[in-house]
Amino acid sequence: MSKLKPAEIAAKLNISTNTIRNYEARGLVPTPRRTESGYRVYSDIHLLYFTCIKSLSDGFGIDVAVKVMETVENKKIDEALWILNDELIRRGEEKKYVMEAIELIEYSKKKSSLWTLGEVAERMNVSRSAIRYWDKEGYIQAIRDPRSGYRNFDGLQLAKIRLIKVVNYYMDEHAKMKERFRSAEGTAACQELAEEVLTLLSIGNRKQLKAMASLEKLLEVIKYE
Repeated sequence: MSKLKPAEIAAKLNISTNTIRNYEARGLVPTPRRTESGYRVYSDIHLLYFTCIKSLSDGFGIDVAVKVMETVENKKIDEALWILNDELIRRGEEKKYVMEAIELIEYSKKKSSLWTLGEVAERMNVSRSAIRYWDKEGYIQAIRDPRSGYRNFDGLQLAKIRLIKVVNYYMDEHAKMKERFRSAEGTAACQELAEEVLTLLSIGNRKQLKAMASLEKLLEVIKYE
């Protein structure tokens, strides 16, 4: 069995040694043995654990990865799989949102309609404060009523709201995605944005498949420890 240093595992997985220590501190991996001088020494089993955590984090996000690994450590394998199943169902819902956004974009090519803030909040199932925030940040562009000054929204803005709900995870981390929403004006630009979001979901699908395979590999080894 190999003897691996934290730096070696970090290099293999392209993560920091601080991340490795954090995973260990949270109890997501078995406690490694230490040398007489106090240095951690990891085994191939630890590498499988760290690889699984990294893959789960890439595919499902760190919160889900932690929840799954905690249930695995507690020998609740079925519960861990149901957590991932729920996330896969959510990904299907996200694709539905993208397809609805595309339908709204197509609708906007044929007909010009406006919806009030309250109507948009109810139809999109989001809070008014969230819509105001997205408008303030420039992710969507409200059309102000010339008399009352109240916000109204056309079909393209509804489409962008649907897409924002899908990519909130990416919006928090990537400035490029925020700028894509700010600059998407007109049907052609919104259509390109929807296709880009759909591509992100497809990439995410592959990452999730890789994560499931990594978890299966870990479970096979744990079973026979």
